[in-house]
Amino acid sequence: MRKGNLILNAVLICWMAILISCKKEVNNIYQTPLGDSSRISITNASPAVSNLQFYLNNQPVSLPNSPISFGQTAYAFYVNNANPYHPDTTLLPYINISAGYQQLGFGSYGSSDIFSNYENKFEPGNSYSVFITDTIHHGQMTTVFLHDFVGKSDSTKAQIRFINLSPDAPALDLWAYLNAGANGFKVSSNCAYIPNDYNSLINAQTFSLIDPGPYFFIAAVAGTSNIVLQGQLYIPGASVITIYTKGYVAGTGTNAIDVGVIEYQP
Repeated sequence: MRKGNLILNAVLICWMAILISCKKEVNNIYQTPLGDSSRISITNASPAVSNLQFYLNNQPVSLPNSPISFGQTAYAFYVNNANPYHPDTTLLPYINISAGYQQLGFGSYGSSDIFSNYENKFEPGNSYSVFITDTIHHGQMTTVFLHDFVGKSDSTKAQIRFINLSPDAPALDLWAYLNAGANGFKVSSNCAYIPNDYNSLINAQTFSLIDPGPYFFIAAVAGTSNIVLQGQLYIPGASVITIYTKGYVAGTGTNAIDVGVIEYQP
């Protein structure tokens, strides 16, 4: 696929810098996850809920940036070196929970109603991602649960995955153009809305290797050059990144199709 032959239809917004800068106000500091615990990443990808509340075993949990607004991921600081004056911390989009069988619940902040529950056995030392998204009938939320299989860290490579969470979007291909060059390569193929497509769901649990550097990304209708979203994103070495779509192709304003970016540092 050649970028020069494409008609630019939409603008992909890179949220990475925004997410990181916003988190400077978070004061909560957590201990580094222990080997007998699990980590979950929680993202609100549903425009129908602007104040997502997380429940663990039917009990509300106060997260550093809760309630979680649309397009945001719950982040927390974890301690690497507990120096009382200048602690060395890492910002991670993961929340630490005990391993074993746990029930995750989600509702709206200020309401006792839980609109979605998910029970799972969480393996010690493993990482998971949960996305709240809409169904094709706007306002009916559904939960997407992923077991994150992340490869070993390598400063000469990065890891990336692409997830389609837009209910009315067609299957999408993600193309990457290093240094915004004319010739790109396909990062992901035929990524359908994952609550309705088992293959896309399974593929979303793994990450692909990519060289670090500045990229121009294009999400196009699968098998065509019809652009749905596009934009620039810098990929650091050793980083682990999720790019996901949210909102509706037919939506307007804040409900219009857009992207979110999550950077992990396992």
